[in-house]
Amino acid sequence: MSKRVQAATGCPGPAASRIRTRVTVVLAASAAVALGVAAAGPATAAGSSTAAGPDVPRRIGTAPRVPAGGSVVGATASGTTLHLSVNLSPRDPRALTDFVTAVSTPGDPLYHQYLAKGQFAAAFGPTRATVADVSQALKAAGLAPGKVSPDGLSIPVTTTVARASHAFSTGFRNIRLKDDTKSGTTDGTKGGTNDGTKDGTIGYLNTSAPALPARVAASVTGIVGLSDLGTVTSHHTPVRHVSEPTPVPGRGPRTVAPRTYSPGLCADFTGSGLSDGTDYYSPGKLAGTYGMTSSATAGAGQTVAVFELENVDPAAVAAYQSCAGTATSVSHVYVDTAQGAGAPAGSTVDGQPVGVESALDIEDLIGLVPGASIIDYQGVDASSATDQNVLDVYQKMVTNDQAQVISTSWGLCEPVESGATANAENTIFAEAAAQGQSVVAASGDSGSSDCEPATGSTSAAVDDPASQPYVTGVGGTTMTGSGGTATQKAWNSDGGGSGGGVSTRWQPTVYQGGVATTGKRAVPDVAALADPSTGYPVYFTDAGQGSGPLPGIIGGTSGAAPTWAAAVVQANAATACRTNGRAGFLNDALYRAGRADYPAGFWDVTSGNNSVFATGFTAVAGYDEVTGLGAPREAGLTTALCAPRGTAATGASTFHPLAAPRRVLDTRNGTGWGLSSHPTTKPLAAGGTAPVRIEGVAGIPGSGVTAVVLNLTVTGTTGSGSLTAWADGTTKPSTSALNWTGTGQTLAASTTVGVAGDGVVDLATNSATHLLADVQGYYTSDTTGAGYSALKPARLLDTRNATGISTTGKITDRAVSLKVRGRGGVPSGATSVVLNLTATQTVGSGYLEAYPEGATRPTASDVNWSATGTTVPNLAIVPIGSDGNVSVFVRGTSHVIADVSGYFSPTGAAFRTVPPQRLLDTRRTAALGSGSTLALPVAGADSIAADVKAVVLTVTVTGTTGTGYLTAWADGTGRPTASNLNWVKGRTISNQVMVPVGSDGKVDFYTNSTTQVIADVTGYLS
Repeated sequence: MSKRVQAATGCPGPAASRIRTRVTVVLAASAAVALGVAAAGPATAAGSSTAAGPDVPRRIGTAPRVPAGGSVVGATASGTTLHLSVNLSPRDPRALTDFVTAVSTPGDPLYHQYLAKGQFAAAFGPTRATVADVSQALKAAGLAPGKVSPDGLSIPVTTTVARASHAFSTGFRNIRLKDDTKSGTTDGTKGGTNDGTKDGTIGYLNTSAPALPARVAASVTGIVGLSDLGTVTSHHTPVRHVSEPTPVPGRGPRTVAPRTYSPGLCADFTGSGLSDGTDYYSPGKLAGTYGMTSSATAGAGQTVAVFELENVDPAAVAAYQSCAGTATSVSHVYVDTAQGAGAPAGSTVDGQPVGVESALDIEDLIGLVPGASIIDYQGVDASSATDQNVLDVYQKMVTNDQAQVISTSWGLCEPVESGATANAENTIFAEAAAQGQSVVAASGDSGSSDCEPATGSTSAAVDDPASQPYVTGVGGTTMTGSGGTATQKAWNSDGGGSGGGVSTRWQPTVYQGGVATTGKRAVPDVAALADPSTGYPVYFTDAGQGSGPLPGIIGGTSGAAPTWAAAVVQANAATACRTNGRAGFLNDALYRAGRADYPAGFWDVTSGNNSVFATGFTAVAGYDEVTGLGAPREAGLTTALCAPRGTAATGASTFHPLAAPRRVLDTRNGTGWGLSSHPTTKPLAAGGTAPVRIEGVAGIPGSGVTAVVLNLTVTGTTGSGSLTAWADGTTKPSTSALNWTGTGQTLAASTTVGVAGDGVVDLATNSATHLLADVQGYYTSDTTGAGYSALKPARLLDTRNATGISTTGKITDRAVSLKVRGRGGVPSGATSVVLNLTATQTVGSGYLEAYPEGATRPTASDVNWSATGTTVPNLAIVPIGSDGNVSVFVRGTSHVIADVSGYFSPTGAAFRTVPPQRLLDTRRTAALGSGSTLALPVAGADSIAADVKAVVLTVTVTGTTGTGYLTAWADGTGRPTASNLNWVKGRTISNQVMVPVGSDGKVDFYTNSTTQVIADVTGYLS
């Protein structure tokens, strides 16, 4: 007699299910929130305390490193004033990333339903209790915390080194940074170069990761301001004078006569002997080349914000407006500073006039979107700004929520930036995305070696914030000609080049899946004009010339970022965005557009490189780490960013089998992989995601699809791993559809995956591998398809003992005819049959294919094996031939077993999809013993209806102790003689199971060999 155990009801659903009610209260919406991008949560340093107790200190993050070339020069004075922020995690980081994905996914009920100003704190900010607990802990440590920020994400603290050292259990030391007398001061004074560190000066650094009581440390993402070594830098080139003026002592300001707007510029440029479209690009030439509108009202009704760490020169801006004939509104918000504080515009710092960066940002926007309003958010001068000052500006831009688009041309190389600052930025930019604010950032001017100006290192590095997951990084190009005859290549000239590469901090993002096949977030995302030889016309002031605003030409990715900001502003002002909602977070839409119709939205840049200081990356067809997806084509870009909302199909669904499986993804040859016009043949990277279009391909309708039945195959595996499948734009589940245990394997498993409103499913793996996906059929929310009838599993074919066949030998390179109608309970009216196919006692490598008898043998397989002596199962839904038979073709040599578990017909039960969820994992309790039966409650568990007739599960066995099999069936009925999974010792095997549910709402699992059992639900029939 077998032993019987009772399994607990399925564990609660993911965070998205819990957050759904809270978000809908804020938004007065009734839809679920879904999926996650890269989120930065609290981190604990290696070596931190593991002792129990809420008051035991716990370190947060890791200790910073001394920058390359720096040296310790003593302890920091105890009285040194520190301006800190204790940055808090959102109350549910996963729910925040889910919400951002939902508002960015067409077809989701929350698409473009952004948070209104001031809603973030209540929806996603830390709870009042968390803020109070952290504040109290800071007070108990002898600090005086200030008022929490409007979004609830940071608590300001002003203190001294002595008090901070005591409160956070860390020391401080002074660091002298590398001394480069060619570009900076050598006397140790504050100031330094505009290269990302205070060159040759002395700064301070905390010696250990800060610590707080464990009861509050988990709520803190980091403490910013414990170091002042890193300084952000602007990404513009030196100004090229249109004509070299002669200094005239005492000469008054130079003036520019106002003119009526036209796409060109005034005589200061047109009469300079330089050619528009060759030596520089006027707003009209640039807009025309990128397909943007040129008019005095372009961008009307929109607001764009620029991030600046220097004084703006109002005289230079006014001169540009006179030259361009514009009257654009430019206002200023001062953060941690005041009007007139800091180095005056036109003065020289580090060999460059102050105000050049802000002039480029603002004047480029004035020229391209003169009808928009521009807000300059000005912080402390870059030469003296701390990380906290930088964060304060970004946070103000987001919490003010006045601008739909934010542009920043300032940054810091990723390795120099502290983890605490990066995490705090990440949450701020996620907040911007939740509010529908688009953020673009220059990717840097140092090619693939972003840290070279700051540390002298030529190692590969990218720039922050361009590398942030919720920011669109903008690289640079060199452009020749204009309009339809223009050409572009990657910018790399005169010691500068397009910043780009692969982040060392951020994990691969879902949106880059299949496009940037890298192990981490790739940068940049897009590009635009940056070469100073053909750059941007600006007015600036150079006090050394003594002649007021001067005309000049300037370049750098500092020009490319506001150009992309202008492109987004024009899209937001278009009818489509006014109807469907503003663009918001850009990257989801940009990469989705690239996969769907790449040439329509992007100007592919296919030549050049960013090997400025070391060998970097080369521009190629499609995406590359030099120019990203390429430069904008405004019409297609607007279509992508302003896509209609769409509607996700839901509810009871019927099944439509394909006459033969159709391949929708094959990373080996680029099928469904990469950009629409530039497929890639790279494998799916570990941690990467493959978005796979389902609707509108392979004979599947373009709408109304609720779920798809896929046969997933991994091949060329590089180690053990698992694959997860889910509806795009929804929460990535903690489930698996396929598992493997070594290198060089080829394995397949079928799965049923919900299809969201954008018609895409996502496939992710934690181990690099090639991946194939074949469609067996799909469900639609109508009654035109077939319903399902579950059967007690029965064996129809077993070549080992002549069941269903007249011989007992292995099958080699031939088809077996299998009668299904009239056998095992399959009626004459059945249109498709559900078979569990098993290959066993295999010889070499091979595969099985099941198809309607009389039809052409498909090119897609159902079961794969790669070694002798293996046993591999897989479920297949197979249309039945007109003679009532199906054919099973064997490539290679193997015994074949086929068990029927149900069929589809016009009178069966309807299917309903649920978010993939784990119902059973015996690793949390005890393995299922040999000869034991486990009863699993499913009715009423995790969105499954109480009247469920059958449930669709992915069942996995792992930790197998010997050769064995598993059988699933309806509780309360006799155990069948058929099996659902078969394995040999040490293997991890997964298979889809469509199992009937007993009258008590349970299903049973039996195994003849001790093993761990996992069951994940993807849908049910009722």
